[in-house]
Amino acid sequence: MSSQLAFNIREFDPQDLERVQGLFASGLIEFAGDNEHGVKRYIDRALKDDMADIPYHYQTHPGGNFWVVEYQNSLVGHVGIQPSDKENEAELRRMSVSSSVRRRGVGRRLLETTEDFCRSRGYSRITLSTVGFLQPALAMYHNHGYMLVKVDPYRVPPDGQINVHHLVKELYPITESV
Repeated sequence: MSSQLAFNIREFDPQDLERVQGLFASGLIEFAGDNEHGVKRYIDRALKDDMADIPYHYQTHPGGNFWVVEYQNSLVGHVGIQPSDKENEAELRRMSVSSSVRRRGVGRRLLETTEDFCRSRGYSRITLSTVGFLQPALAMYHNHGYMLVKVDPYRVPPDGQINVHHLVKELYPITESV
């Protein structure tokens, strides 16, 4: 039996909002450990900010988009791309994959989707920031060519410190073999 899944990646639809928000929150809480209080505060802020209006924050600019992954009538993943402040640079944001399908190719396919989109929009670099307690995500990004640029503390909550890892991937045009 193959570990690859037959899943569908498509653009976000406003009817997906509640399921995306739930997956976003549960994915972070799952790895929060001793930082649960601070992570919940972070989630609350995000759900009131860009995650409250995904079409506005991700889909109104031609250089941005937001995708969801469906598998067996469930939403099992999502990711967004936004233009950054730097020319030819995009930011990968809010990537999450359900624990029920991790290590089955969903994250890799989401990264491929974002990279193909970014190349088609003329971006030459993708940046992202993620927290240090998301070790599986950090490993996946590293395995797909993202390089660590720096690590910063994130508003130290009363019950522990959270480090933010900033990564970058240079995009090169895909050339076809002769």
